[in-house]
Amino acid sequence: MEFIIKALAANDDVNTDNLGLQLVGGASSIQDLITAVLPWVSLAAGVIAFAYLIYSGFLYLSAGGNAESAKKGQQGILNAIIGLIIIALAYTITTALVGTLGNANP
Repeated sequence: MEFIIKALAANDDVNTDNLGLQLVGGASSIQDLITAVLPWVSLAAGVIAFAYLIYSGFLYLSAGGNAESAKKGQQGILNAIIGLIIIALAYTITTALVGTLGNANP
């Protein structure tokens, strides 16, 4: 196994990180990989949370006086908003950490 890792590390066509692991997408480091993937993951999570917000709003509006359905819609709206806040915070914190750690490496 050590031979394979050394062979991969010696090959200029294959990008490896400090552990000798091959990275996907042509990224040259874990930082580059996170920087490339993070916006797409955040976007997908945001779209799902927004769709759940729309669905819960529809449940709330179509409750028609049914207190149980209205409560379910309200709870879904609250959960979707909390999810969107968590997604935004996770994106911000991860971006700040990657930027800070990236600047620390010479």
